[in-house]
Amino acid sequence: MRNLIYPFSFVSSFIGLSMIYIAALNSRSIEMPLSDISSDLIGKTVTTSGYLIYKRTHPEGHVFLTISDDEITIQVPLFSGFMKSLDGLTDDDFKIGEQITVTGLLDEYKGDLQVIPRKPSDLQLG
Repeated sequence: MRNLIYPFSFVSSFIGLSMIYIAALNSRSIEMPLSDISSDLIGKTVTTSGYLIYKRTHPEGHVFLTISDDEITIQVPLFSGFMKSLDGLTDDDFKIGEQITVTGLLDEYKGDLQVIPRKPSDLQLG
């Protein structure tokens, strides 16, 4: 029995590390234009760009953006914790008509697609 523990531990470790490697490969961002984003990609990390066409600030510090490329619109929710991590950027820094590049998890909320950024480098203005 004792002789089986080492090989079993080695095989288990190898399988676990292989699964982590595969998960890391799948978490890379897919760069694409807004018009190519569809609900088939929900759960994937995407990078896309568009022009800010709508902005709403919530009293609790959330900022809800809508970006467009003239064909499609995507929601970009910036929750208050994320806004606090933006090193001095405020909701006033987001100007209608400005180009925004966002990387984040593609999700759906109330039938609308949204890209949810997770770290400050996931959002670029201009």
